[in-house]
Amino acid sequence: MDRKLGTKEVPLLNRGEPYIPDAGRDFKDDNDITFQCATKLRERTFISNLEFDRIYRNTMRYFTQQERYNFKAYQSGEKPAREFVDECSRYLHGKEFQNIMWCEEENLPDGTLANEELVKRTTNDFNVMMKRITLAMFKYDVLQPLIDNEETSDIKVCGPRDIRVRVKGNAYQSDAFFMDEADLYRFIDGLAIRNNVNVLSNPVITFTDNHDPNYILRFSISSPIVNNVSYPYLHIRKVPKTKKTFDDLINENMLTENVKMYLIDRAKASRGIVFAGPPGSGKTTALNAFIEYIPRTRESLVIQENDELFTSQTGFMFKHVSHGFHGEPVVTLEDLAKIALVEGCNEFIIGEVKGGEMRYAMTLVNAGGYAALTVHSTNAYETLNKLADLVKYGSDYSYNEARRMLATFDTVVYMEGYKIREILECRGYDDETQQYLYDYIYRYNPDKAAIA
Repeated sequence: MDRKLGTKEVPLLNRGEPYIPDAGRDFKDDNDITFQCATKLRERTFISNLEFDRIYRNTMRYFTQQERYNFKAYQSGEKPAREFVDECSRYLHGKEFQNIMWCEEENLPDGTLANEELVKRTTNDFNVMMKRITLAMFKYDVLQPLIDNEETSDIKVCGPRDIRVRVKGNAYQSDAFFMDEADLYRFIDGLAIRNNVNVLSNPVITFTDNHDPNYILRFSISSPIVNNVSYPYLHIRKVPKTKKTFDDLINENMLTENVKMYLIDRAKASRGIVFAGPPGSGKTTALNAFIEYIPRTRESLVIQENDELFTSQTGFMFKHVSHGFHGEPVVTLEDLAKIALVEGCNEFIIGEVKGGEMRYAMTLVNAGGYAALTVHSTNAYETLNKLADLVKYGSDYSYNEARRMLATFDTVVYMEGYKIREILECRGYDDETQQYLYDYIYRYNPDKAAIA
């Protein structure tokens, strides 16, 4: 609808004409689409679901409350998992499974099954229960199927029964759920012990978990100290331990062969490259593939909040922030960036710029170095302006001074929905118009999936 039709005297919606939506809404805008993945958690048992849940709750309550010391020892690895299996087996056989009977048509007159059949059914249900409890104790409980699924990039727990997943940039409701708030708290308590962090005493905390065999998991948890609900919120970002190559990302339709060859060339030719876009757009994944092509003749330093970027190449140093959770000094990204200027690196890689560390990256590039980084941005053309805002954090640079100096960041790769949408090259800054001068390299065409 043409906004120019509205005037100060008669605004657009006062014209008496029906409003014509710009975007339009479809079924997915107003309805949760369920991502089916977790239903396989519930295996067939002869006891009812209600009885299964009762036994599970009692068992987990026993180990997390009555056997709290042992629970911490198992979670931290002080005691081996094999000992827990033996102890849990003794508990189940002694407390929960000894009096269970099944009554069906083929039962004996006294209402019990023949002994052989009873043993068979008890064994089945016991094995299913042990698998479920072991999943909760040593893996990621009901979230494990969502983590294992290759399509998911993010998992967000908005409540015990409100667990969402992001698949290629789109968010869906999942079929996974915790039983209640106590079950969610127990899961987060286990995470904290396993990773030696104090979760619930900190309003917001982020840490990297390396226990999954396939993924590095970045956990971000906000406690009820700052939430409007009585339980924690939890976000998980998955980073594959076997990093995706550009060829993998071509197969996943993130980029084209032409874009791949361009990015490989820019790994050597670009002074500063920025992968920009909204959260979950694939920026870190693309940067992780990109750093494999940085020339081996350079000395590369990677700083990041969590350990998401990695390589097997020599000549790289990797550093992460310290939050001071265990009494160690607090070290921010800005602190790490400041040190980088005297460490002899000439390729500076930042996992995600959020503040004053950006001015040190700008300083390095303007001194003849190279940089590659990610940043949150709404479009390709606002990306360098966003970086200029970050340069101003704690500095005396004016906005225009920062923008002029950032023209050395000559490549902007904008991503959205797990896809490279646009690439710009900056060839300078016009002082008169105070605008960047761009060369237009690539734009994704959904119809042709090629250069528009």
